[in-house]
Amino acid sequence: MPMERSVSSRALALLAVAGLMGAGPAHAADPIRIGVIAEAQSVVGASIPQAVQLAADEINAKGGVDGRQIQVVTYDDKSSASDAVRAFQRAVSEDKVNLVIASYISEVVLALMP
Repeated sequence: MPMERSVSSRALALLAVAGLMGAGPAHAADPIRIGVIAEAQSVVGASIPQAVQLAADEINAKGGVDGRQIQVVTYDDKSSASDAVRAFQRAVSEDKVNLVIASYISEVVLALMP
């Protein structure tokens, strides 16, 4: 398991850095906010934000990304495309996340693509 966590934490760090490329100016103390949209009531859906949080905790324990801590913000899409779109809009407009990790459900992902 440690190897899997290490790989996922590196992948999360790369995603975080990639998400910051167009995010505009940020202060070094500002956290990197990652939105995770998934179904909270399913085993698989609930494991997505847990895995992201686990990787974020590992990265944060090592000083974060360029000194910035990672903050995970989760949203329940209830396996609904319309709920996922609302969650995405909230994540970007209100919560000002730097990047979003979306659901594994095709209908939800297709609704979020535009």
